[in-house]
Amino acid sequence: MLSRFHTLYLEATRNCNFSCENCSAGSGKNKWKTADELSFDEIANRILVPGFKLGTRYIEFSGGEFLLREDAFDLLAKADEIGYRIGIASNGTTLNDKTIRKLKSVLGDNILISLGINSFIDAENKKSRSLETDKVLKLIEKLEKEYIRMNICITMGRHTADDFEETLKQVRKLQLPYNRIPFVPRNSMAAHRMFDKEILKTKFHPFLRKYFHGYVSYVPFFLPEEIYRKWSGQSQHESLVPTNPSVGCWCGSFYSVNPEGEVAPCPLLGDHLSGGNVKNTNLEDILFHSELFRKIISRKHFGGKCGTCKFNFTCGGCRAMAFYHTGDVFGEDPTCFINDISDSELKEMEKEVSGIFRNYVRLAKFGGLYSDDFME
Repeated sequence: MLSRFHTLYLEATRNCNFSCENCSAGSGKNKWKTADELSFDEIANRILVPGFKLGTRYIEFSGGEFLLREDAFDLLAKADEIGYRIGIASNGTTLNDKTIRKLKSVLGDNILISLGINSFIDAENKKSRSLETDKVLKLIEKLEKEYIRMNICITMGRHTADDFEETLKQVRKLQLPYNRIPFVPRNSMAAHRMFDKEILKTKFHPFLRKYFHGYVSYVPFFLPEEIYRKWSGQSQHESLVPTNPSVGCWCGSFYSVNPEGEVAPCPLLGDHLSGGNVKNTNLEDILFHSELFRKIISRKHFGGKCGTCKFNFTCGGCRAMAFYHTGDVFGEDPTCFINDISDSELKEMEKEVSGIFRNYVRLAKFGGLYSDDFME
């Protein structure tokens, strides 16, 4: 059974060869090695070593463009030596033949590359990610020839809502898993790009349920706690948040560290909320003793409908949506539409989600581990 905080999203730099207008990490060109950026020793000794001891098993290196760090391959080698399963979030432009060969020589098969495609309508993807879709597709072909695992990150916002189903169809044709990322104005002024309850209900949620492709956690997640307990062995009383596998909101299952060392319960909350900085506080104290992290895993104490919802344990509401829409990370998720559907509609969705969940767990058990599929 996986421990709490089994996954780390590590933004190791803000330096990037792109300057996308609404970059969540606030990355861009000419941001090389800011004075406060974590050093190799700080990442290794303040994050990687203690994180593994605390039960973190998967790490995704990101940025900025992580591979622009001069010590990127040293960090990857260190993480691999410790025993982490490793992923890299990349815009793809640094993954040339030489880099791919070096990644294989350092990590072997212990690597997953996360690539972003917001829309398969090329104009929108280039506008929101500064990269043509065709270039991403060519990179996917190259990585497949090298037998490197991949997943696709898709941002969910008003600007991608109309294309969302078609994008998921295309990802399914590629036979790749995907990960949805709600758009938030973490480091931009584009709050108008966030989706609302109606858009989530009509444009995103139906297709999240339909095109789950392997297993994808999303919010709202209408999985009855008794079904989860039956197949996972976990209950809210014992575990507080679900980790076997993680479902719904992943706060409590994962955490993030920004380039300056601030630790947040979600990458989308980085730069706004922190349980402490690894430069001056032990990682264990931040994750298990800081007020922010102790409260974020106490889902029964959330505000509004999220606190009293029957899916409080298996969903929890999106903490990022709660924060950016209301200013209260512990409040209710105002994008959830559970109160706007009939009992019969809800029961049908429960049945649908329960079936997807059972099938996923059966496959994971058959494979001997819950690891790779739901980590993606």
